[in-house]
Amino acid sequence: MRVVRTIVLLGAAGLLLPSPPEELAKGPDPDQPSTIDMLSSAGSAASDAWSFCSRQPDVCAVAGYLGSKLQGKLLYSASLLWGWAWDGGKGGPRLSGPSAAITVEGDFPPPSGNASGGRSTLGLDDLVPPWRGPAQEG
Repeated sequence: MRVVRTIVLLGAAGLLLPSPPEELAKGPDPDQPSTIDMLSSAGSAASDAWSFCSRQPDVCAVAGYLGSKLQGKLLYSASLLWGWAWDGGKGGPRLSGPSAAITVEGDFPPPSGNASGGRSTLGLDDLVPPWRGPAQEG
């Protein structure tokens, strides 16, 4: 897992590095491939990646297993975060799709029992700061 993390961080760092100005950059290299060659290479790489599972079915089976475990962890973590952020009062959104089957149970603090229903009791006069005027110099 450390190797994947290192590759991702180095790739992100490479993308964030600034490009040299045009006057400092060299002219087109004679060995630089044309746009057609680049597109052809990209198409070859995509077709090779597309047929990878037909050549290596065991690798794809393991990757599918790991992907499903990762998806389960992500959905569970999202449901924990949702349970922490939403206190369960009226008007909560209805879940549908794969995340609807996951419920969060555990030791969550009960919602506050104040009479205002969780709304602020401050009035507009309490929220507006008093006028101070411009600062006095001297």
